[in-house]
Amino acid sequence: MSYLALYRAFRPKTFDEIIGQNHIVQTLKNQINTDRVGHAYLFCGARGTGKTTMAKVFARAINCKNPKNGSPCGECEACQALENPANLDVIEMDAASNNKVENIRDLREKIQYPPVAGRYKVYIIDEVHMLTTEAFNALLKTLEEPPAHAVFILATTEVHKIPATILSRCLRFDFKLIPTAQIAEFISEIYDKLGKKYQSEAVGLIARAGEGSVRDALSIADICVSFSEDILRYDDVLEVLGTSDRAKIEELIANIFKGETGKILSVVDELCMRGKSVSVLNRDVCGVLRDLLIIKTCNNASALLGMPEDKLSELKRVAELCDVHAVLRAIEIFSTAEADLKYSTHPKIVFETAAVKAGLPQIDYNIDALLSRISKLEKAVEQGVTVKIESAQQEEKPLPKAEKSAEKPVETPAVKVEQKQEKPAYSTVNAVKQQENDSEYDADLASLIAEASKSGFYGEEQVEAKPAVKPKENSVERVEENVKTEKVEKQPLQQPSLLTPPVEQSEQPTSQKAGGSIQWGAVLRKLRSDKEIMLWVACQDVSVKQEGSTVVIIAPGENEYSLLSKIENVNKLRTYVQNEGASDVKIVRDMSEAQKQSEESSEIQAVKSMFEGETVDIKD
Repeated sequence: MSYLALYRAFRPKTFDEIIGQNHIVQTLKNQINTDRVGHAYLFCGARGTGKTTMAKVFARAINCKNPKNGSPCGECEACQALENPANLDVIEMDAASNNKVENIRDLREKIQYPPVAGRYKVYIIDEVHMLTTEAFNALLKTLEEPPAHAVFILATTEVHKIPATILSRCLRFDFKLIPTAQIAEFISEIYDKLGKKYQSEAVGLIARAGEGSVRDALSIADICVSFSEDILRYDDVLEVLGTSDRAKIEELIANIFKGETGKILSVVDELCMRGKSVSVLNRDVCGVLRDLLIIKTCNNASALLGMPEDKLSELKRVAELCDVHAVLRAIEIFSTAEADLKYSTHPKIVFETAAVKAGLPQIDYNIDALLSRISKLEKAVEQGVTVKIESAQQEEKPLPKAEKSAEKPVETPAVKVEQKQEKPAYSTVNAVKQQENDSEYDADLASLIAEASKSGFYGEEQVEAKPAVKPKENSVERVEENVKTEKVEKQPLQQPSLLTPPVEQSEQPTSQKAGGSIQWGAVLRKLRSDKEIMLWVACQDVSVKQEGSTVVIIAPGENEYSLLSKIENVNKLRTYVQNEGASDVKIVRDMSEAQKQSEESSEIQAVKSMFEGETVDIKD
C-alpha cells in the first residue's frame, strides 16, 4: 500500500508514545517489571482513546525478551516476529462479525496450542459487547482459567452491555478522553515530521473537533493536509469541517439578542439557501453560544477558546449584547430544538421557531428569560436611561373660559391609583403653565379643593376648604407647597396635593421607622434588588400585620408557609424588617387558624386546671 492514514502511520509502538492515559500506562508497566501479568484484561472507553493501541503494545511488551522500562525494545527476535501481521502469537478478533457461540468454541480449541515466538499467546477481542449471550457463557470457563500461556484483552466502547460474570473475571481499565492540548501537541509533532506549515489556531481547532478522540482528530488532520497546499489556516479547517459561515452565525445570534425578528428569519433563510443542513446549522449555533458563555464567565477565555485575535474580538462584540441568563436560555432552546429536528418533517420551521423564541424573552415565562429582562432594565437604569410616559409628553390645550365654568372639577380626585398613567381631566400643572395671568385661576383651584373635601377625598371628615393662595412662582413645586399649606382646624392630617392621585388605604403598614410600623413594600424592593427571587415571589401574596415591634407574615397556603418558615429565610426576613424599624418577624399559616389553635389551647388549659391534683379514671 502506497499511503497509510495518519492514525495508522503514527500509531504508538511503545508506552511512552501513548498520550493521555498515564494511569493505565503506569499500572501495566509495573506489572511487566514485576512479572505480575494477569490472565484477562478489559479495556473500556470512548472511541479513539487508545484501547487497541494499548493492547498491541502490551502484547509485544509481555513477549519482549529485553523490555526497556516496561516497553518493548523492538530489536529482539520476539519483537521482530510480532511486528509481522501474519504471526500466530497475537490474535486480533472482531467480535462484531465473530459473535456466535461457534466462534468461541473454535477459540477454545486453538488456545491450547503454545505460542511460537514469545512467552504468551494474546487474544485481543475488539467490540466484545457484540457477543451473544450464548457466546459469553461459552467463554466464561476459559476466561476464568485459561492455559498459563494465554492472555485475554477485551476492548469495548459499551461496557454496560457486558455481563457481570465477564466483568468479575477481568482487570478493568477505563480509558478517558484525551485533553485537547495533548491532541493539539500530538498533531503539531506529526505536521512537523511531515513538513506541513500550519497556524497554531488551526491545529487547536482540529483538536477540539476531535472531542477527545485522537483517531477522529487525526482523520481531520489528514484531510486538512490535502486541502491546503501551503500553510494551513484557521478558515481552512472551518471549511473542511463543513461548518456554516462563522460571520453569519454571529450575525444571527446578535439579531437574536437584539430581538429583531425580521432579521433573524432573513439570516436563517440565507444560511439555508447556501445548502447547509439545518441540524448542522443548529449545532453551529450551539457552539457559538457555548463560546459566548465562556467569554461571559471566564477570565482566561482567550486561552480556552484558542481563536485568532480578530475572531475573538468579533465574538466579544456579540457578547456585549447579552448577559449570562440570556445565553443559558438560548442554549437550552437550541438544545431542545436539536432533539426535535431528528423527528421533524419540516426542520427549517423548527429551527426558525427556536431562533424567534430565543429572540423574544418577553413571551417566555422561563426564569432565565425573566432574569434576563430584569438585568436589561437594571443596565438601562445604571446608564441613566429613563422611561417616559406618553401621556405626560402630550401637551394639553387650554380650555376656553366658557367650558371651564361648566366643567365639574369633582371628577378629578376620583382617579384611582391603578390609573396613574391616564391623562387627568383637569391638569393643574398645565393650568399653571398656560394661565399664568388668568385671574380666575384662584377661584378654580379653591373650587376643586372644596369639592374634593365634600366628596371625602381627604378623609372621613367633610369640611370646607379655604381659598387657595395664588403661587408666587409658576412652578409645580410651588403649587404643591401652597396646596399642602391649606389646613383646616378640624383636620389633624395634612391634605395631599391635587397633583398626585390619592393613595388608597392598605392593610400593609405604612408608618415611619423607629418605633412605628414598617414599609412592607420597601422590604419587597430590597428582596428583589438583592436577587432573593424565590423569597421575593413567596412574599407577593402574603398578608402582613404588626403586633408591637414584631411583624407577622400570614402565608396564604401550605407551600408559601413551608418556604417562608425555613430557618435561613426567617433570618433573612428578620434582617430586612429590622432595617425598616421592626425588631422581629413571625411566620403563621393562616390568622384565623392561628386564633382557633390559640382558643383550643386555652380551653384545654382551662380543663386541666379544673382537674388539677385529682385522679381521673376513664372507662369505656
